[in-house]
Formats: sequence, structure tokens, C-alpha cells
Amino acid sequence: MIKQDVRCSVRAMRWSARRVCVRVTQPLCAWLLIAVFVPAVPPARAQDSQPVDPYSQVGLLLRMIDLDRLMTRPGAGEQSGLFSSYDRAALEAENGKYPHWDAANDANQFLGKSEDGWNIWAAIDKPGVISRIWCGKTVGEMRITIDGRVVFRTKLADLFNGTAEPFGEPLCYTIEPDAGGNCYFPIGFANSCRVESRGYDGAYQVDYTTFGPSTPVQPFTGKLDKRADEALLRVARKMKSGFTERDLLGGRKAIPWADQCDLKPKGDKASIKFDRACTVRALYVSLTDRFEPREFYALHNMVIRIWHDAESGPPDVEVPLVDFFGAGFDRNLYSSLVMGTNKVTDMPAENPQEGWFMFCYYPMPMRKGGRIEIENLNENRKAIGIMLHAISDRDEPPADALVFRARFVREDPCKTFDFPLLETKGPGRFVGVVLAVDCPRRQWWGAGDHKIWLDGQQLPGILGTGTADFFGSIEGLKPVKHAFSGVTAAAPFGKNSCYRWLVPDAVSFHSQIRVSLENQQVDKQNDVSYSAIVYWYGEADAKEKTKPLTRETLKVPGFRLPNSVEVEGNLDGKTWGSTLKERDAGIELSGGAAATITTNEPVAAKITVSKAGTYLLKLRTAPGRSFEQIDVVTADGKPIGVVKWARVPDYIYEVGRVELQAGDNTVKIKCSTKAVLDCWILEPAGS
Repeated sequence: MIKQDVRCSVRAMRWSARRVCVRVTQPLCAWLLIAVFVPAVPPARAQDSQPVDPYSQVGLLLRMIDLDRLMTRPGAGEQSGLFSSYDRAALEAENGKYPHWDAANDANQFLGKSEDGWNIWAAIDKPGVISRIWCGKTVGEMRITIDGRVVFRTKLADLFNGTAEPFGEPLCYTIEPDAGGNCYFPIGFANSCRVESRGYDGAYQVDYTTFGPSTPVQPFTGKLDKRADEALLRVARKMKSGFTERDLLGGRKAIPWADQCDLKPKGDKASIKFDRACTVRALYVSLTDRFEPREFYALHNMVIRIWHDAESGPPDVEVPLVDFFGAGFDRNLYSSLVMGTNKVTDMPAENPQEGWFMFCYYPMPMRKGGRIEIENLNENRKAIGIMLHAISDRDEPPADALVFRARFVREDPCKTFDFPLLETKGPGRFVGVVLAVDCPRRQWWGAGDHKIWLDGQQLPGILGTGTADFFGSIEGLKPVKHAFSGVTAAAPFGKNSCYRWLVPDAVSFHSQIRVSLENQQVDKQNDVSYSAIVYWYGEADAKEKTKPLTRETLKVPGFRLPNSVEVEGNLDGKTWGSTLKERDAGIELSGGAAATITTNEPVAAKITVSKAGTYLLKLRTAPGRSFEQIDVVTADGKPIGVVKWARVPDYIYEVGRVELQAGDNTVKIKCSTKAVLDCWILEPAGS
């Protein structure tokens, strides 16, 4: 094990790097030397020649990539809000109660109509900025009125596809062709703003921030001057290619910190201790082993903890390692503006795992020093090689800087209707969520709305229109990955993961905040697993009710299918083949295993049901394993169906209808070539 904090002047960085990496492979050292240990030079900025008014069009654009703003306290009069098409019945009170709290008709709900017949999405009568517009489809027209003057009118499709300047990618984009879009272009107004549509009847969301009544916000005019054009170009580049360390340091001198360890299971730790006041500007974690761990969810079963104070006490961050970097359950590859699991280096690496880093760019102020540690809570026998690396500046954070925090919340199965994400007091900013969901059926699990109560509100001042909508997607989740929101895993059943980074649209609060996500399921089923990471900035002495994470807390549901009967364990004889275990297959399997059929002779299989009837019989084969043909017949030889290899979704093939009696039933299967059979799926088919 190597444990060596690097604390040195810029002049001595290269020597310190050599000491840290003496027993690390040379390519990794070379990358660290070039990418990290070279003294930072302030990047050339279009706005350096003259100061930037934070409420000008230039300032509002640069606000989108201003991470330091997140750790500042909200200004007097600053207030976050959302206009959306949520079902208005949800907030209708009867005798002090809300009988329609779960109302879900979240479309075609407007504030009213304008005199000339446009539907009103948003109406604001204070200085402020619209930071995000989302809608579920791109039909109809949009009109934006700023300070009493129409400054923008276009087809909704053109707003998101780049046809209507100055809007366009990457600030504005479509989720799928003609199927919803996100627009992060900041639209400022000095006195008032109206967002309206015509010919649109879907769901929508408009995130905004208002400021004090005398705040001199530059109104959006529909066109940009030269400085604003340069700012837009700079923001677009960062959203597409990400930050460099020079961007993050902003001309400050860097201090690198590192620890490399082979972490043994059941509690071994790697750590960095910051022995001086600083702000961590970048945090990286990579593997130093030749291969990633074979065990499922090995990186989820490791915990990262961060303290803003070097002294002992509850950590400000305590979450599963890979989830912290934005990918639920596992290292699903993606990169965004502030987080990612796949920062690929351009340096040659001896081992494939040394060519990438998981990364976090949220700034972490530490006025009294601090600490970061990673603990391996896996229970397998093999150690996991970890490279923990951080870059801090040398400046003492402002005395009133807010502290970066993150927490893991989980309920399996989730039975709480308003799944709690965050509840805390004091001033702060809510800046991100990663949601990981395991659903054992095909029905859509994400109909629930996000709700946010701010500063003593009795009802949520922010009320959304659906889980997918909050994460910038549409129903069913689409595997898209953008700077501020995206989906890293999507399946009609099984594991789903999505992220949203509230950077331009951070939700500010002055005295308290409560955030929840509705668990809205078909027929009120309660078989879905919810887990989430929530990120925010708060006061250093803010109190929370938390419990330490344990191996049991981190447990991930296995692969589940409704109405399934395992093939393995229910086959007659000993010559049919062998059982393939999930761990050896490297894929998730129903029941944790599958049957590898190697004989081309008929094999009897037992299917047990609790109720007699006619069933539609389906067969799931192991993902990625091809076969030729599988014949299925009843015990007395009557054909049920034939399955032929094809690339079908979910590897589930329809076999045919079959009459089954309550209890044990026998069918016979014949595979023309080797086949790996996971489970049967039985759906009642009636008479």
C-alpha cells in the first residue's frame, strides 16, 4: 500500500509526483505530471478585458458554468421557482386535507389564456431569469414576452433543434425527434416575463429564479451583441467538451493530493487528509487493477466519505462510490459538465483501467482542512486497486462559504408515496440528484412528480410533472447524456439510472428545504426499489438525521422478472448440461443462474403454477448468448411453440399458449445447438 499526501509548492510538484508514483505504473504518472502537476495558467477569457455584470446577458450566460456561485449564500430576495403543467387538483384542499394529492393529469394545464388566445405557461412580475424550459413534445408555437414586449416567437420544434437563433445545441436540444426537448438558454427580464404557447397540449416545465425588486437584470431581446456571442460560444464549448483543470483553478495555484491502495474487502480504506485551508476543485478516482472487479456492483459496494473539517465527526458526504459520480448501481459510462465515470486520458496506459477516471468538479471548500476516504465494503476475497486523486487551490475559502454535501437515500421496496430526498435547515443551494431504480415489470414506474418546499412553505412551491421530466427525458427514459441531465441506464424492467445537475438552475433556499419524489406506480404496486444521491450546499454546522452506510444498506436487488419460473433447478436428469452462475456469466440472470443446455436430446422441465389456467408461455435466454432453435412441447408431445434465434428486446421470446394445472407441470425442450436458458415467463391468457 502507498499512502503519501502530496503537499508542495508549484516549484516542487514534479518531485512530489515522482514520490507518489514510485510504485504506480509509469503511464499513469506521466498523465498526472502533464495534466495535473504543471502549474496552472489562467485561461484566456473573452470577458477578462472588462468586468462582467452578473445580471447582463453575458453574466447570465456565464452563470451556467460558474461553479463557485454554488457555494455562495443566496442573495437577499433571490427565490427559485417552477411553472409546470402539474395536475391542479393535487393542491385542492377539502376540510384541511388533500384528497387528490396523487392527481396525475399533468398535461394541458395552463395558467390561463392571453387576450389573443395563447395558453400561458409562465407569468412572472419581478426581475429574474428563466434557466430551463422542458416540454414533452415539440408541436405548436411558443411566444416569449419580456417587459411587455414580444421578443421571441417560433415553432417549438425550432426552439430545440437549433433553427431559431440564438437558441440551439448544446444549450437547447431535442430528446428524440419530435419527442420533447430541453432549453437551458438563460432568458433575463427586468420587470416581467410571459411564456406562452399555441397548438400545444402536452406537459411542460419552466424553471426560473427571481431577484430583489431593484436588481438591474438585462432583458433578453432575442439577439446577442458581440460580447454575449463570445460568452455563448464559450459556454457551448464547455458544455460539449467539459472543464479543464485550468478552468477549474481559474488562475489559482494548484496543490495535488493522492493516495493509491489495494483495498482489501470488508473495511480497508484509502484516504487523503488536507492539512490546510483550501477548496478542492477536482476529485478523481480510478482503478489500478488490470481488469474491473468481476463481482456485480463492486464499485457500488465501496463508500466515499468527505469531511470539510479534518477533525472527526459525521461526514458531509457518505454515499456509494460509483453512484456519487453520477451512475446508479454500476459504472455506466458517461461524461457531463460536473460529473462523470469516463474521463479518458490521452496518455498510453499499461493497464486498460488506468486510462480513465471517475470525476467530480463540484467545488468543496475546506476552511479547517478536511478529509476524503474510500472504504471497500465488498465481501469477496480479492482486493480492489484504487487511485484517489484530488486537486485543490491554495486559497482560504471565504468565511461564509457553503459546504458541499451529498447523501444516499434508499427504500426497497419503496412504499412511501413521497420518497424523501432531502430535508435540511439554513441557507443553501440544492444542486443535483442521481436516481437509481429497479423495477421488476414492464409498466412505467416514473409517473411521480418532484416536489420542493422552500423556506416554510406549507405546500410545495415547486411541483413537477413526472420523474422522467425532471431528469430531462420523457416517459420510458431515453439513454441520452448531456451536460446537465441524462440517462445512463434504461430498461423496460430492471435497472434504470438518471442524473440531473442543477447548476444554472440551482434551487436556492434561505431557511429550509424539503425535496421529495413521488413513488407513483400502476395499481399502487409497491415492488419498485428506489435509491438516490442528493447533492446540496449548506452551512458548515447544518444538522442532519443520518445513519452510517452498511453493506446491508447498499444491497442491490437482483434481476427480477414478474411471473417467472426458473429453468435451472427444474430439469430432469444429469446429462442436459450445466448450471451457469451469474458471477461467471458476467451478466444478471433471473434467480442468479441459468441452465446451459448442451444436449440436442429432449429434456424434461418442471413448471410450477399456483392456479390452473391458460398461460402465454415465454422464455428468456441469457443476454448475449446465441442459439439456433428451441422446440417446446407438452409432456405427451403436443407442440407449444418453436423459438428461433433473433435479436429481440430483453432476450424474451414468445413460445405459445399452454394449459397448466395447479402445481407441477412438465414440458419438454429440445435445443438444436447449445443454448443458455434463464427462465420461463407465464402470463395468464384466459380461455
